[in-house]
Formats: sequence, C-alpha cells, structure tokens
Amino acid sequence: MSRKRRIVAWIAASGLAVLVGLAVSAAWMMRPASLKRLVEDGLASQLNLDTSVEHISVQFLPRPRVSGKALTMRVRERPDLPPFISIGTFWVDVGLFSIMRRHVGTVHVDGLEIIVPPRQDGGQPAETASAGRKDHGVVVDHLVAHDAKLSFVRKRPDRLPLMFRIHELKVEDIGFDRPIPFYARLTNPIPEGIVETRGTFGPWRRDDGTQTALSGEYTFLNANLATINGIGGTLQSTGRYEGELTQIAAYGSTFTPDFSLELGGKPLPLSTTFHAVIDGTNGSTELVSVNAKLLNTPITTRGSITNLDGPGRHDLKLDVTIEAGRIEDILALAIDTPDPMLRGDLSLRSTFALPPGKTKVPQRLAMRGQFGLGAATFTDSQVQAKLQELSRRSQGKEKDEPMLRVLTNLTGQFTVDSGVLTLSRLSFSVPGATVRLAGTYGLDSGAIDFRGTLRMEAGMSDVVGGFKSIFLKPFNPLFRKDSAGTLLPIKITGTREAPKMGIEMGKILKRGS
Repeated sequence: MSRKRRIVAWIAASGLAVLVGLAVSAAWMMRPASLKRLVEDGLASQLNLDTSVEHISVQFLPRPRVSGKALTMRVRERPDLPPFISIGTFWVDVGLFSIMRRHVGTVHVDGLEIIVPPRQDGGQPAETASAGRKDHGVVVDHLVAHDAKLSFVRKRPDRLPLMFRIHELKVEDIGFDRPIPFYARLTNPIPEGIVETRGTFGPWRRDDGTQTALSGEYTFLNANLATINGIGGTLQSTGRYEGELTQIAAYGSTFTPDFSLELGGKPLPLSTTFHAVIDGTNGSTELVSVNAKLLNTPITTRGSITNLDGPGRHDLKLDVTIEAGRIEDILALAIDTPDPMLRGDLSLRSTFALPPGKTKVPQRLAMRGQFGLGAATFTDSQVQAKLQELSRRSQGKEKDEPMLRVLTNLTGQFTVDSGVLTLSRLSFSVPGATVRLAGTYGLDSGAIDFRGTLRMEAGMSDVVGGFKSIFLKPFNPLFRKDSAGTLLPIKITGTREAPKMGIEMGKILKRGS
C-alpha cells in the first residue's frame, strides 16, 4: 500500500472512530437515567427550583425521540406551596449533534400548569438577579403547549387562586439568561373574553421567580362585561404592558359600543384610554388614570377594582370628575326614553362605590359629591312652557310681553345610598326666580319628597297679575322676606310619574304671626 493510501485509510479510520465515539457518547447520554439527571439538574440549576421528573423514555425509530411525564418544579423550602411549574407529559425529537451540544428543536408539552406564588417579602425589587449570568443549560428553539393554565396564589390562604386558561402558547429561544419571546391566546376570566398577546419573559429571577420581568402587547376581544355584576356591554381593548409576574402596569384603550348600567337606561358607546396596575396575587386593579368618553361626555376617573372570591364579585371604588359633560348622556344610562327629558352642560365631582352583591345596582350603589347644570332646557314643551311662565310671572311681566327661551341653572350636593338619592343645597334658577330645595328621591320607587323655597323678584300681586292683583297688594309684605319680592315655602311630593308641587301655607301664616 502506498504512503498516500495509508494516510487516507488512517484519516478514514480516525473519522470512523470519532463517529463511533460520538455515537457511543450520544447513546450514553440518551439513556433514560442520564436524561432524567440532565433535565432535573439543569432546570434546578438555572431556575433555582427543586425539580423532579417521574419518568423519561427514549425511542430510536423511526427517529430518536425523548418523552417524559410528571415534570414538577417547586419553590425551595416552601413545601406548603403547590408546584410553581408542572407538566403532565412532554416529547421532543432529537438528533446526534443536538444532544452533544445540548440544543433541541421543538418541545411539545401537554398539561402545562404555572401556579405563581405570592411575591416573597424582602426580595430585590429592581435588579434582575440572573442578568449577565451565562446560561449553560439546554437551549430550546421552540416550545409548544397544547393546553395550559396560569394561576396566581392569593396572599390570603383562604382565597381561591385566580386562574387563566391558555388555549395556545408558543415560546421561542428558551434560555434563562435572556428575554424569551412568546405568543399566547387565553381566556380572561373577569370580564370574560379572549386575549391575544405577544411579548417577552425574562431573564429569569433566580432569587424570586415571581419578580421575573414581563412585557408585551395585547388585544382583548369581545369581553363580556355582564360577567361583572351590575354592568353590561361587549368590550374591545388594545394596549401594552410591563412589569413582573405578580404586578403588571398596563397602558391601553378600550371601546364598548353598548355599555350599560343596571339602572333601566339604554346602552351607550363608551371609549377610554387608561393606565392601570394589576396585582397578580389577587387580580385586583388600581386605576391610576382613566380618560373616558360616554357618548359626548368626557369623564376622568381613578380608583380601584378589588377582585373578590366568586364569579362577578368586584368591589369598585372610584373618584369621578366631569368638567364639560352633557346631562342627557348621563340620564340616558338611567332612563330609556326616545328623547332625553333634559339637555344641558354638566359638571360633576363624586365618589363612586359599587360593592358586590346579588341585589340590583341602585340598592348597592353609593355616591357622594356635587354637581352643576348650566344652560339647561327641558325637551317636553309643556314643562318648558311652565318654566317660561314661572320666569315671566317672577319678573312681573304681562302676558303679552315677549319671552326668550328660558335656560335653567341647577347646582347641588348629593348622596346615593341604599337606593335613595338625597339632595342638599339644591339651587334651581330661571330668570326672575330661584328655587332652593333639599330632600330625597327613590331610584327604584320614584318617590319624591323635597322641601324648600321659591324666591321671586316681583311681589305677590305682580306675580298673580290681572284684576286679582288689586286685592293681593296689601298682602305683599306677608310674602316678602330677605330682600325678595316674594318668598314662598314650597314642597314637591308624589312620584316620578305624577309629581305634585304645592305651597306650605302653614309656614307663611306662621311667618306673619
């Protein structure tokens, strides 16, 4: 054999030996016991979680495949907590060189469940503990979860976990020293609807996995607001989020074409832009700022939505401000009529509380605040005609004198509690007259009981006018008080459908005695 042929043979033999060696090494590493140890030790080291796999099996035909079941990862020294991450079954096709370099293609998992424990006290709040730490574990190109659940353990042990069903989850380039891209489609429980999101997760916080960074963008489709007791409508929302597993800041916008309250009104379009912080440990939301528009009325809100146990159990506490609104938009939420009974400029500042419960919204709603209504007109021609007549008489004008369209102004303070609206310091004015009232109105029953005064510029004889005024002139001092031409104690009683207005003559006679 020539020298050249010997060299070629030696190279071939060496190559064959290397291949055999690699095959032997791969076969050794492909032993179930070796793979089990590799998975358990690798995940435990990278995630700082106690990791165990119940069973791993290997098949070589038609292609090498590794399968396993009952993979669990637990928070160390916390046996009281359920597993942080658990997988029912998983499988992955592998090749000779992927095993050698600890790199695999696509891992398929079934029965993935992530149960996020409460955030640990005393953790490092800002620094990512694993940042800059090189990942020497197995890198997975793709992970596909065919069914999954994400739950958050409440801080109070007697509260049920908050759970999200994940219908589709795809994770790319899984290495725990870097942000990991993902796509997910899941059901949001309250309000119920489908969320699609893309973002990144990581790097993993070895000191406390609950503080691992999370960010991305979302689309929230066809959310059913009726799953929150007392409100209705179908919400669409888009936005972005950032934070960590147990606390996420969200920024976005919503549109609900048919928003409604359980007050008897009609559905109205509602749009918002918002900044909110969601507490993953209980599902509660802090509304840092919400700029809303109900039909043509801008509304600013801040407050909290506390998530309680049970479906639809939310405790709403808000501060509501309206600077340049329209009263007809607000009335439409409570009264379903073809035309609003009143139109005008509205300003309002109020607290708003709606605790959970099975009773109707009017019985649970609690409000306290003040309001102003300017340049208001009643759409009912008879009501408007009576206001014009009141204004004309209050100024002592004759019947044939022309009158402009009367605009009214209304201000007051109010509370709503147990289905009763209580008004205090209510002031209602038209040109020539001012009404001051205080009293109650039943939101459900429609019962009215208001007492107060009607102050007019003209004296009583001028108010009545005509031939009768001659006989009333001597009594003008009886009705005059506090620089008013006429001051009458009045009451408004009855119901919403049949209000009754009258003069409390007993108070007038007592005044004159």
